[in-house]
Amino acid sequence: MLSWGDPSKPAILLLHGFLGDPQEWEEVAVRLADSYHCLAPSLPGHAGAPPQAADFPGLAAELWDQINTDLPDCFALVGYSLGGRLAMEIARQQVLLAEQPLCTDTPLPNGPRKRIDSLILEGAHPGLDDSLLRSQRRAHDESWAQRFEQGPWPEVLDQWYRQPVFKSLNEQQRAHLISRRARHNPCHLAAVLRGGSLARQPQMHDVLRKLEIPIAYIAGGKDEKFSAIGTELKAVISNLRLAKLPGVGHNCHAEEPEQVAQEIHSLLSNIHPSSVSSSI
Repeated sequence: MLSWGDPSKPAILLLHGFLGDPQEWEEVAVRLADSYHCLAPSLPGHAGAPPQAADFPGLAAELWDQINTDLPDCFALVGYSLGGRLAMEIARQQVLLAEQPLCTDTPLPNGPRKRIDSLILEGAHPGLDDSLLRSQRRAHDESWAQRFEQGPWPEVLDQWYRQPVFKSLNEQQRAHLISRRARHNPCHLAAVLRGGSLARQPQMHDVLRKLEIPIAYIAGGKDEKFSAIGTELKAVISNLRLAKLPGVGHNCHAEEPEQVAQEIHSLLSNIHPSSVSSSI
């Protein structure tokens, strides 16, 4: 797990997206490091070993088992895309524990009890509530998983980053991502794609409504799909802060790390006013 800043400062756990790695948070983390202790782990299936879990709650449990002993008792949770979806699942398990303290069928009972003091989601989907959409998404992700397994890997990555959600990327940015992602094991990622499919994710709207902590949702202004999701969440979750970053696509923290760091700091400075500077 990578870290930046002073461990005595308020902690922020940063979860990268599918195909990503912890280093991708560096440009955000260095901007926050004077006021916070930033931690960034690798998601299951992204650090040289295959994922052990075969379903979405299991992936969150696997991640939690890997990192919970390295976390302080209280931390802010930030997640991008798949990392944001796993962040919501970890928060869901925390809600379950609060409602059913003796429940053991969750990731969080393993090791010392931890507390999430805020949740920041970047381009993360809260889940599908339609069975047809779930079926279509399951087939979509299975198709990609098979492509990952069959290769050739660089060509598959090029096809992946030509999906509509990544349309804001120019050719140079796309080539850089392909070069960086080519280091991953495609078979491990195929397993993550199956187990972590949006079709397997519990619906998170009720969970987000139950959270009694500050919540923020960050989306790029050019990312129409996730900007719309952010607007929908804002309409039904009273304590959610929505930030749409103008001129930015799906991967906000890669395209505009300064703006993302400012949004994180703005939310957290209200929680830890005596521990952090007024600006970054």
